[in-house]
Amino acid sequence: MNLSIRSFMLALAILGIATMAFAQDSQTPETSADLPRVYQSPSRFTEGRVWLGASTLNGKSDFWDDNFQHFNAGRGDLDGFIFGGDFIKHLDLHNALMLSSSLDIHTISEPSRDVLNHRGDPLEHHLELAIFALTAGYVFYPAGTQHGFVPYLGAGGGLYAGQVHTYRSSHVTDDCDEDGNCTTKYTDSKESNFLTFGYYALAGLQVPVASGVSLMAEGRYTVADADLGGAFKAHGGLDLSGMQYMAGVAVHF
Repeated sequence: MNLSIRSFMLALAILGIATMAFAQDSQTPETSADLPRVYQSPSRFTEGRVWLGASTLNGKSDFWDDNFQHFNAGRGDLDGFIFGGDFIKHLDLHNALMLSSSLDIHTISEPSRDVLNHRGDPLEHHLELAIFALTAGYVFYPAGTQHGFVPYLGAGGGLYAGQVHTYRSSHVTDDCDEDGNCTTKYTDSKESNFLTFGYYALAGLQVPVASGVSLMAEGRYTVADADLGGAFKAHGGLDLSGMQYMAGVAVHF
């Protein structure tokens, strides 16, 4: 798990500043029956969003070049599935802070280009990549948040952690627990964990469909690169950059 101290401190600083801003804005003074009611502006509210979608990786690094050289796969095979959520604190009609988390999963079946099994077929090979992101960002609503269509732009950064796992084949063993869950054994298994800093830019659109409820569609472009260790130390950096396309629902509260 390789991460420079500078990148780690920068990621923690971004997350820390955003967290303090959320906490500061959420504080309310002590109230009593003698204190007047304070009107809460409709432009200042919190919003929770859940979404899912598709992602694609650029695949431009030594790790991917080496993988494509030995196995029958290419950058066009790096599509994956992503899901996650956002917590947004709207400061006014145009500005908001956002905390986000997501899980991005890529699974590739890629037979060997030059190694055959005992039947003369290309040797089986599989690659699995999981990326968990925890980020903080700023969102700008150029037309405000009180219209029938609400476009927005944003940017942010944070921590990207995950695992690369490759194996030739797998099978379920007879080693089962009392609930009948059996372990899976992998042949020629290799794996490496990573933790790195990355950043993103986004553009999206929300459409209110009911009181406090909106549908959303969004695209994000992420830039991140991780150094691998363990069995993949000699393969160089792992490019995690790419596009994410998602759709979901937003709820005001």
